[in-house]
Amino acid sequence: MRGRVALIMGLLGIVFICLTFGFIAWEQRSRLIQRNESDLKNNAFFLADHAARLLEVTDLTLRQTAALIEDESWYTIEPSRQLWDQLRAIKQALPYVEDIWLNDASGKLRLTSFRFPTPEGNVNGRDAFDAQVKSDQGLFVGTPIVGRITNAPTFLVSRRLQYPTGAFRGIVSVTVSPSYFNDYWERLQLPKRSRVSLLRAADAKVIVQQPVPQDSISFIPADKNALDRALASNRESGLYTDVRQGERRIGAYHQVGDFPLYIRVSMPEDAYWDPWIAQTKIYGSFALIALIALLALMMLAAYQFQEHAANAALLEKKVVLRTGELRKETAALEVLNRTGSALAAEFDINRIVQSVIDAGVELAGAQVGAFLYKAALGTDGSEEGKKQYSMVYALSGASREAFGDLTALRHTPLFSPTFVSGQAVRSDDITTDPRCGQNSPFNGAPKGHLPVRSYLAVPVVSRTGNIQGALLFGHERPGIFTARTERLMSGLAGQAAIALENGNLYQAAQYEIEERKQAQAQQSLLIRELHHRVKNTLATVQAVVGATARSTSNIDDFYGAFVGRIISLANTHSLLTEAVWQTASLREILEKELSPYNDDTGERITIEGPAVELPSEAAVPIGMAIHELTTNAAKYGALSVAAGRVAVRWMSEIGPEGMRLKLAWTEQGGPPVKPPKRQGFGSRLLHRVLTTQLDAKVEMDFERTGLIVSIDAVLKSTGFLDPAA
Repeated sequence: MRGRVALIMGLLGIVFICLTFGFIAWEQRSRLIQRNESDLKNNAFFLADHAARLLEVTDLTLRQTAALIEDESWYTIEPSRQLWDQLRAIKQALPYVEDIWLNDASGKLRLTSFRFPTPEGNVNGRDAFDAQVKSDQGLFVGTPIVGRITNAPTFLVSRRLQYPTGAFRGIVSVTVSPSYFNDYWERLQLPKRSRVSLLRAADAKVIVQQPVPQDSISFIPADKNALDRALASNRESGLYTDVRQGERRIGAYHQVGDFPLYIRVSMPEDAYWDPWIAQTKIYGSFALIALIALLALMMLAAYQFQEHAANAALLEKKVVLRTGELRKETAALEVLNRTGSALAAEFDINRIVQSVIDAGVELAGAQVGAFLYKAALGTDGSEEGKKQYSMVYALSGASREAFGDLTALRHTPLFSPTFVSGQAVRSDDITTDPRCGQNSPFNGAPKGHLPVRSYLAVPVVSRTGNIQGALLFGHERPGIFTARTERLMSGLAGQAAIALENGNLYQAAQYEIEERKQAQAQQSLLIRELHHRVKNTLATVQAVVGATARSTSNIDDFYGAFVGRIISLANTHSLLTEAVWQTASLREILEKELSPYNDDTGERITIEGPAVELPSEAAVPIGMAIHELTTNAAKYGALSVAAGRVAVRWMSEIGPEGMRLKLAWTEQGGPPVKPPKRQGFGSRLLHRVLTTQLDAKVEMDFERTGLIVSIDAVLKSTGFLDPAA
């Protein structure tokens, strides 16, 4: 009871000390704020009075200049050296005026104190000119500019010139350097962190500002809405607060004479803070001494209460900890049982892996999880072909792109223990793990990789000891995974290995059954294709026998021609059987027929064209046609003499009906050619067989210099290869 009474009295004493200290501090803060506001108002009044005097003198100067040229025309003003001297004298009497300018109604510069003769210049487009065109604005102060002639930061102060009729004649203006105001304001002892601005009331455009920006004209803009609200309450002077560049500032404004201009002096709203803190420290030191003394007395009384509370809190913490651990274990057992039941009844590899990853993320408390499997690439038996790479098979909690390309990281110190040695790897903070920094070529995580810090990898090992892959888990916070988590994931990886083996066996059995079905279907198809090819071949041989018999007069000629044609047919069939009766290369057919007639230089026979694979129905007639042309050239044409040349060129293009083949057979250097008196077997083959079977267009030109044969056929089921491929 005594301890409680002492504690209550002590708390009341602390409250009294704190309230007293707070009241004094708050009162001091209010005084500092009032002092700052008073300083701002006084400075704004003083600077506005100074600016008003300068503008009044400027107005008199402009009126004086306008009076000088009142009776002059622009044509007499511009070449007048006397007027220029007068302008120079007026300008030199005003230290803050840079130059005096006279511009006509089009904005063209007619006379200036800057230079004589008058340089080229035009102020059309400047607000100090445009504002005076429609009506007399009185003394108008323009926004800061970089002069087109002087290339110096200035602002224009203009007055309208007009004819006696009231028509616009031009403007007379002076350029004032902002540096004059800045130099004057800088000499004044203004409050620290204060900002002085000369601005227009109409649009809140800043004319001059201190501190000065680097280019002297890019000022921090004024808040026009805040200014308008302040002027609505008091047109002449007052205070208002605005926010500029993220800083809240309080400022005092005052009108510059009768002109629509205002001087605003502002400072950060918290400018009182530093002096207030300094004074508060003094008062706070006394309050602190009183508090320390009071607290020392309270601690003696509160010691017993603290000891009792600590014992009670420790007991409660142990109860909460044990309860939480029990709940975690119960939840983990439920997940493991559920996952084990699902894996035992599942044979689909994708669903098995996804179930394992989802369960692992839930058990480990991870943000992302992935199953990376090892896939062997290459079947050539080389060391390069036997390399294994890690592929992302299944994900949970992230996209596949977020893992980046992991194939280059398998043999790094971080991944190697899991994928090569079959060891579990756990890192509380992978960003500080030295093994992560050695991941060449990235020297850390790949670009765009997830921001993972906690990292856990557990290998999935089959019953035969082979490493099938690994379960990877990550979290953006460090220290998430514990030894208990590692044991749970190792058990889950064991279940996954068994389920994957069962799934692989099931898929292998299904694949073997499907392969046998496909093999049987392929065998039946090949047998039907063989019957069809044999019938076609026998029909072709029968046609060759009949045509050869009709074109020869004795048994020797018949035998020679028939054997050559049968050999050509056999060569074509040989090319087809090598491709399992699918296609035959046009180039190989030509080379088999013509290569025996080439010479040592290789220039007698020319074969040019892209790679074209002829379908079986086109290879036989085209092959026999090439044989007939070769035989005719060897007997009667270019190949019958040593100087003869044969060139075969073709091209192919894809059309709506299929691949169109255009082939040209050209002979040169042989005996003079004469059109034949009767049509032989070769001519009939070219015109009838090719036309009938391939719907080809065949043209034969019996030029005196050599035979030219053109074949244009559509190959409806051909394969075409780019020669550059």
